[in-house]
Amino acid sequence: MRFKSVATLLVMPAQPGMTSKRLRHAAIAALLLVLVGASASASTSVAETASLHLNQVQVLGSHNSYRPYPSPQTQARILANDPQDWPALAYGNPPLESQLALGLHQLEIDVSADPNGGLYADPYKHNQAPQALLTQMLLPGAKVLHIPGLDVDSHCRTFPECLAIFARWSDHHPGHDPIMILVNSVDQSAVKGLWPHHSAFDRASLDALDADIAHIIGRARVITPDEVRGDHATLREAVLAGAWPTLAKARGRFLFVLDGSPEHERIYRQDHPALKGRMMFGWYDEQTPEAAVFSIPNALEEQARIQRLVGMGFIVRTRADEDGVEARAHDDRRLRAAIASGAQWISTDYYPGVPDPQGLGYTVDLDGSTSRCDQVAGHCPPSTPPSSR
Repeated sequence: MRFKSVATLLVMPAQPGMTSKRLRHAAIAALLLVLVGASASASTSVAETASLHLNQVQVLGSHNSYRPYPSPQTQARILANDPQDWPALAYGNPPLESQLALGLHQLEIDVSADPNGGLYADPYKHNQAPQALLTQMLLPGAKVLHIPGLDVDSHCRTFPECLAIFARWSDHHPGHDPIMILVNSVDQSAVKGLWPHHSAFDRASLDALDADIAHIIGRARVITPDEVRGDHATLREAVLAGAWPTLAKARGRFLFVLDGSPEHERIYRQDHPALKGRMMFGWYDEQTPEAAVFSIPNALEEQARIQRLVGMGFIVRTRADEDGVEARAHDDRRLRAAIASGAQWISTDYYPGVPDPQGLGYTVDLDGSTSRCDQVAGHCPPSTPPSSR
């Protein structure tokens, strides 16, 4: 892990009031990110250790990857609504393509159900937004945002738009390392004075997420539960038998996880035993036929449990920090516990290259890398150092 200051505001999307000079600088910075990412991708990759399986590699990921640093207008709304919320929300990410260029291997997209369209369109009716954007928000389908009416800035406003970004990036980086995407399905409740509606995922809206992935990313580019299960009776049985694909087989592909509520997970597996026919994995109890991946956010509190699950062959996602607490204190204990636990996917708000408008000067990595052989789950060749793209 490294502590350092980085001039990362330059990779942020243009904000209201940004001068043309700053905009040019931002464009140059974004281009450099892409060039650096492409160069590194061509020369080094953890997937060069082709015999390792997907569960035998630790990778760095971003939390709420779709969310840029809040615009001045959004910051003002948050501070007016509840100033105590601001420290936990004072983070953001560069565009999705830039995150991939920086070497992140796991991203997260929050989705909110909008089966008839228009539930989240109000902000685009009153601020002179382009008509095409308003039309997009009026269409049926999952929308991508954090808190309706309050915190709605996003690098992609609909789930298909996010998927299209991933598909284009993949097209331009054939043979890229596998990318894991958490699809955080959120049931939204009314926000007093800001958003009067309620939305919840049901069978049809969860099915629609699968359909979007199959249509836009393409089944051939997705590592599905069916593929991992193979001839085994259940997904759990397959995972315990070591059936995760090798990194060589996973190159150029994506793996999606439904990061939803227990009710969403129940609906998602209904009539799909062991997730047969589904496009995404999910968080299921380790004794169920669908068990394969787990979300255990705090390795400081549950390191032993994570190590046990990783040792059995499961994949675990954890977090290196939360709500900016560790960043403000420059406290890396949670990160160190995450690495030692063997959790394969470690999410953070503070990877190298992330915007740092507060000047915290805090970033985390995997001992100088964004991906490395997992010392708990893998058979790590001593001659193969960790590498990043």
